[in-house]
Amino acid sequence: MMYYKALDDRYDYFTGNALVKNELITPRERNTKYRYISDRFFSVVNVKKTETYFNFGVRLQAGQH
Repeated sequence: MMYYKALDDRYDYFTGNALVKNELITPRERNTKYRYISDRFFSVVNVKKTETYFNFGVRLQAGQH
């Protein structure tokens, strides 16, 4: 599945949502919750849905530290 991976911690002041480094977000979340954060703060990755987990409400890739 395609995700946008956050390269750094960011805060979208217009929508009031915070983004954590290495957080994985879906394209729909990107367009609704984080639309005012520039594309240069994301990288596009393909990760299986079964290789992700949630930690304190943040979707992360399993096996990555």
